[in-house]
Amino acid sequence: MDKYLVVAIVVILCIFIVIYTQRADMSSASRSFKDIVQKEFNKYKVIEKNQTIMICEINHRNELDELVLIRIDPSQKKNVRNFGRRITFTYSKEPSVREMRQDFAPYLS
Repeated sequence: MDKYLVVAIVVILCIFIVIYTQRADMSSASRSFKDIVQKEFNKYKVIEKNQTIMICEINHRNELDELVLIRIDPSQKKNVRNFGRRITFTYSKEPSVREMRQDFAPYLS
């Protein structure tokens, strides 16, 4: 009798975990990738242009300096290119917030 009770509790817990994780995915899916990036890097101005997300800083002349460009290209692996002060990250899918924080930390101070 105890074995069946333990198994039933484990099954119920697994169902709740699946429902909880699916709900979290749905709430993040309703927000655009640009909004997620803007929320995470709120110190900077985030712009979307030609399917590219740009994290910019406003300089002393009130102009935007592009610091980090994020491109999503399913046909490419993760790639980093450096063009002067500007860094371009290409991902095969939308990166997680944690991955972006780790990747951009050296470039966004």
